Amino acid sequence: METTERCGARRLLEELAARAQTGDGCAALVLGAPGMGRTSLVHHVQAFARRSGATVLSAVASAAERALPLGVVTQLLASHGLTPDEAAKLREVPAAAVDTVHRLVSTAAERSPLVITVDDVHEADDASLACLLYLARRVSSLRVLVVLSGRAGLAQGNHTLMAECVRNPRCRLLRLAPMSLGCTESLLAEQFGAELARQAAPGWQHACGGSPLLLEALLRDRTTTREPAAAPAAAEIAPPPGGEAVRLAVQYVLGELGDDVVRTAQALAVLGAAGPADNVRPLLRHLGVPLGRAEQSVAALEAAGLVEGARYRLDTARAAVLDEMAPDDRALLHLTAARVLRESGAEPGDVARHLMCAGPCAEEWAISALRDAAAQALREHDAEWAATCLRSAYDACGDRRRKAAVHAELAAAEWESDPTAVRHRLAGLLADHSDGQLSHEQGLMLITYLLWLGRPQDADALLADLDAARDRLPEHLRARLDALHIWFAYFYPLLGTRYRSAHTDGETALGQGAGAVDRHVDGAVMLASLLAEGPAPSSVETAEQLLQGVVLHDPPVAPAMAALISLIRAARLDRAAEWCDVLVRDSTRRTATTRAILLAASAILESWLGRFETARRRADQALALLPAPAWGVAIGFPLSAKALACAGLGDVEESAACFRVPVPQEMFQSLPGLHYLQARGRHHLSAGRYHAALGDFYACRDLLSAWRLNTSVFTAWRVYAAETLIELGSPAQAGRLLREELAQPVPGSAWLRAEARRLHDRLAPTPPRASRHAAADRCADAGAGTGATPGAESPAPLSRAEQRVARLAADGLVNREIAERLFITPSTVEQHLTRVYQKLGVRGRAALPQALGRDAAVR
Repeated sequence: METTERCGARRLLEELAARAQTGDGCAALVLGAPGMGRTSLVHHVQAFARRSGATVLSAVASAAERALPLGVVTQLLASHGLTPDEAAKLREVPAAAVDTVHRLVSTAAERSPLVITVDDVHEADDASLACLLYLARRVSSLRVLVVLSGRAGLAQGNHTLMAECVRNPRCRLLRLAPMSLGCTESLLAEQFGAELARQAAPGWQHACGGSPLLLEALLRDRTTTREPAAAPAAAEIAPPPGGEAVRLAVQYVLGELGDDVVRTAQALAVLGAAGPADNVRPLLRHLGVPLGRAEQSVAALEAAGLVEGARYRLDTARAAVLDEMAPDDRALLHLTAARVLRESGAEPGDVARHLMCAGPCAEEWAISALRDAAAQALREHDAEWAATCLRSAYDACGDRRRKAAVHAELAAAEWESDPTAVRHRLAGLLADHSDGQLSHEQGLMLITYLLWLGRPQDADALLADLDAARDRLPEHLRARLDALHIWFAYFYPLLGTRYRSAHTDGETALGQGAGAVDRHVDGAVMLASLLAEGPAPSSVETAEQLLQGVVLHDPPVAPAMAALISLIRAARLDRAAEWCDVLVRDSTRRTATTRAILLAASAILESWLGRFETARRRADQALALLPAPAWGVAIGFPLSAKALACAGLGDVEESAACFRVPVPQEMFQSLPGLHYLQARGRHHLSAGRYHAALGDFYACRDLLSAWRLNTSVFTAWRVYAAETLIELGSPAQAGRLLREELAQPVPGSAWLRAEARRLHDRLAPTPPRASRHAAADRCADAGAGTGATPGAESPAPLSRAEQRVARLAADGLVNREIAERLFITPSTVEQHLTRVYQKLGVRGRAALPQALGRDAAVR
């Protein structure tokens, strides 16, 4: 037996046809997998024979005519003039047909060389096979070439034909191999030219697997999906993914294969790229394919060019196989594949993907597989895939306790991508907790959701339940419970007052005890120390240790935030911002919620440091990751950072947009509400609404007092309030606030401190003596005829707000119009005008134009 690819087989058969014309007759049996070019090879021989002047007798065997005696022979002789009556007479005595066929062929060969071709000979009837065998044994003295082509695996009844070709020296047995790279290149050269074909051939060779049928189908799909180009570049002739022609080719190949091979093709299609080759055998065993046949079936698919290493070369081919399956059969096969993969220890995600395709399965192993896949996905920060797995498990669950557990796990997964979804699950989760369906660990997670989403009273009730069960909790859960006490006290300073002295031992060393394996406890220890004692000298070093320990290992958010808070309370804003940069940079693979929290923290720090462009950019990124409702009460963090940044950049409109975002009322009971009020006051100050600004700043003052917070970064309200008081004409009160700020032992922000000093210098005493005398002289001259006493002390200057109101009043606008123009109330306009009249020494609006001109000259 010779193994050769199509190009070599063409040359060999041309040589045999040429020899037959000289009287050196012979026969050839060509075997090959479906799609390897058997039929095109037969057509090539026929065309070559006709060009050489030979007569061609051809037939194609068919399974539909296998029961018809001499069906193939009558096809051959019909092309040589055999009438239907003669064919019928020939069938009457099939045994005598052998001599008749030999005689007819011999007579015809005397007149002209003959080339006899029979395609799909494996489907030929027995009587025709007997005639062909008889002719092959006696062909040597005739000018005849007999070419028979059949499938690589001949049926049992056709083995005699193969045996004859092996033992008879006048017969050649050829097995078609996949096309070589050179053959592929030569075929592509007909389309693209020699140079481009040489570059493109490897890609096309891999895509078609050496199958001429698939290569032709790919070329046809390329022609139908691309506009013809005059001179394509090398990058433009890559093999296409496959289309309708490839699908038809795959269907043809499947139709030529046996049932076991088709089932194997379906199994490989269901397994897809995720299925290791080792899982094919057990899956086929479940499908009823014997072990020995499984190996042969995979080899048959490889020989047809469809697969390589038990994986499909073309996704289109795999899709075509799946499409040929009935939906129920495909679902059952996916379920079987999931079971096989789980038993073989495959990745949980691969098992889950098959369960998704199979549809709901209430069996315990399937529910467990989906939960395992979700847990792995969360470890890899793929929250959306985890939620998808858990939704499928939840829908399939029948047992109430397991359903409640899956529901809690689903909430945890959704929390990582969009906490809004968890808001709608709270009622069910609280009911499950009340009924005792949730584990203690799931109850702790539920408390986290409640605190974030602005339901501290419900969180307090759950904490009471878990506190009552504290003695029954394992050590790591007691530590988590204590950590939640501390976070409650920090996040809700007034409502969480009783949790300030939590069970966490204040003297617990960082990184020891439970904290050595649970960084959440380390963070809680740091916060507990801050709440009890304020920033200690060692707090910076402790925070640095914690951040160094977690930043390289996918840090949990809460401990990282606790360390940053410690740095902030110790007035190390610059160092906290540097760590935030590291955390943000390394968070690209993290879930949306984690990234949003880190970005919001960075935005707050950057705004406090006066780096407003960076602050605004990171606040925008945080708000883009999570919709506003998903932030719960924490929405105050990114909104305040963005508003402060926009106000600092002079973008009042964008700052105002921050305060048009709806916020929960519960936010004002929490720490984010304090940030929000301070930023809103800063916005009012930028917009010239001074009384509104002062109200927000004093609200910050009152909250800090009620919450017993004395944090340097929150004293920004003093600086902003001082600036507001200056505008309102109350320099004495402003000076007192600025002196308090500058007297702080630990400055919160270098930028804010510089602003406080600038304002304080603005309120400094009158310039040196000579300057005072000159100013007094000018005031005396300018005051003639106005009632001002020469040599009297110069009146207080108008604030910017008063100047704006006075100018508009001088232009003839009434109070209501001035209020609308400046976005303030009419009563505020009246208050400003009263002070303007007093400072300028005039009695009403009529004197304002002259007085404002005089005031400008004095200035």
